[in-house]
Formats: sequence, C-alpha cells, structure tokens
Amino acid sequence: MVVTDLSLGFDPARERMMAESTGQYRFAENVMFALSDPALGISMWLHLGTWPDDFGIWEDYVQLHLPNNQGTLWSKSYMRVPADMRPAGPNLRAQCLEPWKRWRLTYDGIAYRTAPEALRTGFAQDGAREILGFDLQLDMAGPVWDAHSSAESKHGGGSMADQAWAKDHYQQLYTVSGTITIDGETKPFNGTGVRDHSRGQRGVRMDQFAGHALISALYPSGKGFGMQRMWNPEGKVTLDTAFVYIDGRYEFASVVECPRLGRELQYAGEKLKLVLRSDIGEHHFEGEVVHSGFSTMADEMQGLNIGAKPDNPTGYFVPAFARWTWDGEEAIGLTERSERAFRNPPVVA
Repeated sequence: MVVTDLSLGFDPARERMMAESTGQYRFAENVMFALSDPALGISMWLHLGTWPDDFGIWEDYVQLHLPNNQGTLWSKSYMRVPADMRPAGPNLRAQCLEPWKRWRLTYDGIAYRTAPEALRTGFAQDGAREILGFDLQLDMAGPVWDAHSSAESKHGGGSMADQAWAKDHYQQLYTVSGTITIDGETKPFNGTGVRDHSRGQRGVRMDQFAGHALISALYPSGKGFGMQRMWNPEGKVTLDTAFVYIDGRYEFASVVECPRLGRELQYAGEKLKLVLRSDIGEHHFEGEVVHSGFSTMADEMQGLNIGAKPDNPTGYFVPAFARWTWDGEEAIGLTERSERAFRNPPVVA
C-alpha cells in the first residue's frame, strides 16, 4: 500500500490520553519513546504510564545511555497528574502537538548516573546525581502501525485480546530534533526513534506472559521496519506482527526469525539476526547491540525496577538499542526484549 496519509485514517482522538479509567481492574494507559542520536552516541528509553492500581498517578521512567561507557542516567518518579497535563510525570512530559504528525518531549530534573555493569548485575543504587534536561520535537516519519490490524493480516498472528499488558496498541517511527543538557553542557540532539501507546488491563493473567521481542528502526533513506512478538510459557506465540516501509510503500510482514533475549545479559556487542517476509520479498537484518538498559520485572506488572536483580523469579526486561544493517544501510533502533524463564544475570570475570 502506498501511503499518502501517515494516520492511515485512524481517529485523531486516539492520540489523546484518557481522563478516567474504564473501571476495569488494573486498567492502565502507557506511552513509550525510544530514541537515539548516533552522532552524540546517546540512546534513551522513556516511559510514561499510569499506576495500575490508581489511574490518576503517573510514573515517569528514564534510562539514558551515554557514549564511551560514561554511564547510564536513570530516574523513576511518580505524581498525581491532572487530565490536561497527561502524559506526564514530575520530570518527563510528552505533548501531542498534532495527532499522528508531531510530538514534543521535555525533561527537567535530576537523574542518577550509574555504571552499566552495576545495573546489569543488580538493582540500581542511590548514588551520584546530576541535572538532566532536554527539549525535543518528534516529527513522524512513518505510518501508524496498529497491532490489531497487523495481527489480523495474512502475515500476522495471535491477538491483542490475548495480551496481559494491553488490549489496544500502536507504534510510529519518527525523526527527532532539539537540545539536550547533560552535566551543564547543552548540545543539539538529532536522531530517530519509535513511540508507542497502549491501553488496557496491565498485570492481569501474567501467568500467560513469558517474554517478548520488539524491534524497529528508521533509516536515512526514509525506509523503516518494525516487529513485535509475544509468547506464553508453553512457547506459543500470542502476538506476531511486523511491517516494512520502503519508498512510501507500507506492508505488513511475517516474522521468519527474531532474536530472543539470551541467558547472558550483555550491555553491548551482542550480534543479532532478524528476518521478515512481506509481499515485497524477504528482508534480512544484521544487528549489533550498542547500548542496553536493564530492568527487573516486578510482580503483577507493577512497573519495572531499574537494574537486573540476581535470581529474580519474574525475569528481566531489557530495552536495548542496536545498529541494524538492511541491504547495506545502517540505522540504530530499539531492540527491546524480555524473558521470564531465567533468573541469573551472569558475572563476567
């Protein structure tokens, strides 16, 4: 399908945050923004979401990875947020400037700086703090990727109805520009990323969730891709969705091969392979992880604890970034994976 409207006809009201819960047990609303500036060597995974047991309380969650092993800046905080300010937390705020076209991200607050190895092998600890700020504009560069439509297509599989984390979910690729201030120094920030928006009960039927892979990237030429796969403890895939966007043509795709989170958690250097198949053809991607965030999944999906606690019975959530090569072209994109089937992050000698 040739795209002339990035909204693909979806209602602009879908971009607005809800003022009230539906009343369903543990109903939640969440947005995620993952972005990277290759020139600065900075990647960040940002999350804003309601507390599952109180729809008025919002969490802002940040893991920002600095270049050359300078550390990870992280923060997590909570605030009761008026409906007209959502999605937001005490430090991080996202604003929809024009549905399906432009968003703004701002952060003005304090963050902790921790060595990646410390987060790979344990919970985040209190430590060095510094001021962090950014003001970024996101310009959408690809069509809305709706999970339900993708799953229902001939290339998809599973269903959003079977998910334990949401019942409505979409994503969109974008370019990003603005400024970032770290350690008192302000620099221009220019890069690419992906955002998502989810609604539904979160943390219900978690015994049916065993892991996932969520990968996407936007390339300098304007082409892009995305894939999302979820599975249950028996290994059955409960959601299988993907797309490619090439020369203005948007096509759903099948996931032929995707990388799962390995038993050995690694910050960088892991080699990855991804294969998708669409009506255009078969698409091969070679990846190498450049940054990884580490989180421990809390019981009942009550947020993510920063850092990988050893022997955690509910597994690990790793929002990473990888350099993906597709037909000779490179881009850094979100490479988010989780597993609940293993407990020990390794200790590297």
